[in-house]
Amino acid sequence: MTAQVPEGFRQLDVPDEFIRMAGPLWAKPEDDGLRIGLPLEKRHGNPMGVAHGGLLVTVADMVMGVGSGFATGIFWPHPTISLTSEFVRGARLGQWLEGKARIARRTVNFCFASCDLMCGGEIVLVSSGVFKVPEPDKIPEALRHAALNPPWKK
Repeated sequence: MTAQVPEGFRQLDVPDEFIRMAGPLWAKPEDDGLRIGLPLEKRHGNPMGVAHGGLLVTVADMVMGVGSGFATGIFWPHPTISLTSEFVRGARLGQWLEGKARIARRTVNFCFASCDLMCGGEIVLVSSGVFKVPEPDKIPEALRHAALNPPWKK
């Protein structure tokens, strides 16, 4: 059994083969940020019937990285500079996993973010990180317009 994608979420199209293998991820824009989620399937699990810790950290990294993009208005990778995560409890397969970035501080070069991943109404992972803000003039020209006009602004 796999959780249904909640109403209002749309598939997040990211040009990242690793994330496509793990996902797809789903996003729902809100005034204060993006909610990002994933229905946990059997392929995401470990032998104990819960989501693999590496998957949880990957999702948290994406929640905060894409959340940094929401804050900067740039839909382009915000590379992870540092990432800290703590596992709180197991995330059961067949449920919806979701998180939303909180941007504590933004400078010209960095976003300082945190998030809680929720599953079944409970926190399963807490994480924080620092993300590099991309320089728009270094985004390939053919991709720059789309990167500077993110899908959540449409």
